[in-house]
Amino acid sequence: MGKIRLLIADDHTILRQGLVDILEKYDDICVVAEAEDGNSLVSKYFTFLPDVVLSDIEMPNLNGIEAAQEILKRDTSAKILFLSMYNSEEDFYKIYQAKALGLIPKEIIKNELVHAIRTVYNGDKYFLGKSETEIKAIITKYSTISSSSFAEARSTTLTPTEKNVLLFIAEGKTSQEIANLTHKSKRTVDSIRSAIMSKLNLHTLPQLIKYAMELSFAAKQKGKPS
Repeated sequence: MGKIRLLIADDHTILRQGLVDILEKYDDICVVAEAEDGNSLVSKYFTFLPDVVLSDIEMPNLNGIEAAQEILKRDTSAKILFLSMYNSEEDFYKIYQAKALGLIPKEIIKNELVHAIRTVYNGDKYFLGKSETEIKAIITKYSTISSSSFAEARSTTLTPTEKNVLLFIAEGKTSQEIANLTHKSKRTVDSIRSAIMSKLNLHTLPQLIKYAMELSFAAKQKGKPS
């Protein structure tokens, strides 16, 4: 049996190299290429034609899920496994709908990671921590939500003030500009932004801006003021 030819995609060089160092110690795995963003992932997939792709979700240009959709559109036999620090139900649903084969957390131990790669290589699904019952519940929950309404569905935990701040962020307003418009201090606005990111499991400014724009679009679709 030949080696599993693996393509690793992650925008953090140190993390990619750490994965390479771990996985190349296994006799049945060979890392044939690395990608630093979604565009590079798509390009290198069709250059190297790996057996399995191990990809982060959040990457510049195309994110991992968008890159997977592009790959699977052109090669329905592609085997893609996602490795993520934030395993939200929404990400799980999008990965499942994209027909990728798995999702595992980044803190996973190396033996479990190798087992996941081997499982996906054999054409089986591997969603660590998700039972069949949980998988069915998530699919049922999100299948009734249009893509433009994902952001709105996630916003149910936010206060009206937090939603208002998000809509200002979608318009490109800075914290100081939002403070001036809402008659609050900049420190208060920054605190509200931090609370939003904590509630929604957002960890970077680009993630916050992207979410704010999605929420603004959903609000406009329903005729709400933006």
